[in-house]
Amino acid sequence: EDEDEDEDLGGGIDEETKKQIKELREGKGMTMSKEQSRSVLFGLFPEPDEWDWIVFFVALLQIYMSPFTKVEESFNVQAMHDMIFERQNLDRYDHFQFPGVVPRTFIGAFINAILASPICLLFESIYAPRVISLFVCRMVLAALSVYSLATFRFQVEKKFGKIVSACFAVVCSIQFHLLFYCSRPLPNTYASIFVNLAFASWLKEQYEVLFSILAFAAIVFRSELVVLAAPIFVSLVVLRKFSSLSAVIKVVATAAISAILSLGLTIAFDSLLWRRWLWPEGEVFYFNTILNKSSQWGVMPWHWYFSSALPRSMMGTLFLLPGGLIYTERMRPFFFPVLAFICLYSFLPHKELRFIIYALPIFNCVVAMELARLYLNRNKERGDGKSMMDKLRSPKFFFRAAVTMIVLNVSATFGFTRVASKNYPGGDALILLHEMERQNVTSGLRPFVHIDVPAAQQGISRFLEMSSPWRYSKREEEHDMNVYTHLITDKHQVQNFTAVITIYGMDIRSALMAPRRMSSLQQIRMRVFKRDDINKVVHACLSFTFFTSLLLAGFGFSPGRGRGR
Repeated sequence: EDEDEDEDLGGGIDEETKKQIKELREGKGMTMSKEQSRSVLFGLFPEPDEWDWIVFFVALLQIYMSPFTKVEESFNVQAMHDMIFERQNLDRYDHFQFPGVVPRTFIGAFINAILASPICLLFESIYAPRVISLFVCRMVLAALSVYSLATFRFQVEKKFGKIVSACFAVVCSIQFHLLFYCSRPLPNTYASIFVNLAFASWLKEQYEVLFSILAFAAIVFRSELVVLAAPIFVSLVVLRKFSSLSAVIKVVATAAISAILSLGLTIAFDSLLWRRWLWPEGEVFYFNTILNKSSQWGVMPWHWYFSSALPRSMMGTLFLLPGGLIYTERMRPFFFPVLAFICLYSFLPHKELRFIIYALPIFNCVVAMELARLYLNRNKERGDGKSMMDKLRSPKFFFRAAVTMIVLNVSATFGFTRVASKNYPGGDALILLHEMERQNVTSGLRPFVHIDVPAAQQGISRFLEMSSPWRYSKREEEHDMNVYTHLITDKHQVQNFTAVITIYGMDIRSALMAPRRMSSLQQIRMRVFKRDDINKVVHACLSFTFFTSLLLAGFGFSPGRGRGR
């Protein structure tokens, strides 16, 4: 039994260190007794602990710093808005006017909207700005994402111990992209929630649940999850994790049934909202993979996920990955199938980091194993500990290096967050426009705002729009712009309009090359133009209101007189 416990932390540990580890386990809860373990709410789902709340707090900080959304999220954002506020009035749904390149499923947005709608409608009843409802929807999505990570971490805790579990939470908290994306209403984000639950089932060796969840997520949200499921299935067969051929058949049959039911669900639900028969993710798969039209949005080399995406997403924690694989054999059966998924998916020319975001929990678990090993060996010296070589080779040195890496990772994450907050100039411009014209609206101004394509892609959604008398248009073809009172655009100048608001942004590549000069790297990203004759109209309205009040006062009338009842 002691040998099994030592194997959890890998080899390369002498007897004295093993004794220290045993004391730590007994004194600080490395192993879990029934009294110490967290309670399970139901099934896979545990009761959240303090580490889960820390991860959730970091996710909320990301929402606070970057509250708006971009073009990749527009479909689900507009769908949530319409489901909460338009409800059965399908004619007013945004996707009929702006359907996008390929249709998407409404199932993720529907779940998100159902959970967020009580709070959103409460704010609506007190006439709060609808942008608050956007924050609520994103917080609900963040809660779902973080709780799915908590479910996976609970299985990590049961399999590898509390120290590894705590290290996993630390690693997730200090990485930028994982928690940045966890509140973004992307199909990948909704899919990752189910993938995390599938990974929890994988650790628990519930293979039927594992492949049933992956089948659902692949059919409804992201078809590339088939590429993830295949290496996992092959690895389980090679490692003889199935007790018999009948067990294999049972897993395949269960996954097939889940896929068929999921296909029926998405066809029925989405066809109703799209008003035509369709399988959204099937059309996405045909467009991206069969026709290879996704390459229109950029082509990257085969190694891009390994040379760019993973280093950016893991940052300093990537240096702990080799040690976790070398010293901890028990994570290898989980790591290499996920690595195979990234290798296979690399053959698709168009690549984005969010396409492989599902791999990060498994990679982070390997990193957490190595971080826990360094923590448990943190007081160990090499040799007599006096020579420079002994100090550089000692576990104490490597643990201090790991702590330094964590501090640097936190700083880098803060830098990424700061740059990302400057990346939504359209949303910032519309909010400032509402503030600027608030007084003029009460004085009679009826704003009609045109939002051009760059502005709509960089932060503006229907959640940011105000009620009457405000009006908005996203008309794209050439037409007379003088019908509008305001324009939100990235153009430098517009005839008959004057720029009244200028929004600055930051180029992320320039910021990474010269982080100390970030304030000098800001560029003009968006402008708000106001029609030249609008101020004259507003002044005329104010003058008319003022002289009318004087005239009424001269005849003895005053506001409120005669309202005794």
